[in-house]
This record gives sequence, structure tokens and C-alpha cells, in this order.
Amino acid sequence: MRIRSILSLAVPAVAVMALATPAQAADDGFYYIRDVRTGACLAEGPHGGRLAPCDWNPVWEIRNQGDGMAQIVEARGRDRCLALAPIPIYPPLVSVDQCGSRPDRWTIQGQPDEGPVAIAFERGELGRLTTEGDHVTVTPYGGPQWILERLG
Repeated sequence: MRIRSILSLAVPAVAVMALATPAQAADDGFYYIRDVRTGACLAEGPHGGRLAPCDWNPVWEIRNQGDGMAQIVEARGRDRCLALAPIPIYPPLVSVDQCGSRPDRWTIQGQPDEGPVAIAFERGELGRLTTEGDHVTVTPYGGPQWILERLG
């Protein structure tokens, strides 16, 4: 009888822990991150993130961090991540910098195989990745506008 009561307490605790651990929305791997409106890809520019033709080879690696967030890493092998730019402007631009040197964790909101996703900075409290012209920024008004096109 005592074992049954202990088990009845353990099962709900395991269920709560499962709910508290966020699942990853995108698998680790290499992707084009394509703007659904223009078809252009997220790329590194001289003044931060921007949109560019996908044939310019702007490939990104998604590295899940195990807590529902991911780093979006430039695929050229230099360990540089998509991050907030150091320029204190609003809306904040994104840039590419050494992984871990600036805030560089993102949440993929939605399922990439089901359509456009939102890419939220951290957990989304400060906004989502969106575009202004050909510049990439983070605003509270960003939504599911990115297609993650897996490569390989």
C-alpha cells in the first residue's frame, strides 16, 4: 500500500518536470533561414544582420542548448553566433559575434516542417526577429516569418 502511494506522488512530479522542460522546435543541423515575404535569406552584413540572396551561401547551424533555446551559428566554422548588436538603438539590430560574448540565445517558435516560424530573442520577452527593409532587427511585433530550410 505504501509503495502505491509513493508511486502516485511520483507520477505527477514526473509529468510536471516534463512540462517544465521546453522541447526544441528545430533539430540541430544546417539551414537557410529564409524570409517568407521576400524569399531572401538571413545573412551577415557589414552593419549587422541583413537579407541577401540565398545563393550567396548564408548558411546557419542551429545548436540546441537543452533548455528550449538555441544558438544560431554562422556555418563558416568560426564559432560566431547571431546576437544582439552592440549599438544601443531601438529597435535593436542583430549582428554576428563570437558565440557567448553577447546575448545570443534564441527560441524557435513553431514547427519548421509545418510552415513559417518565429525566432524569438531569448524566450521572446524582448521581441522576435523581423526585418526593416533589408536589415534584421528584434521587435515585439515580429511573428512567424521565417522558413527554416534544412540542408543535407
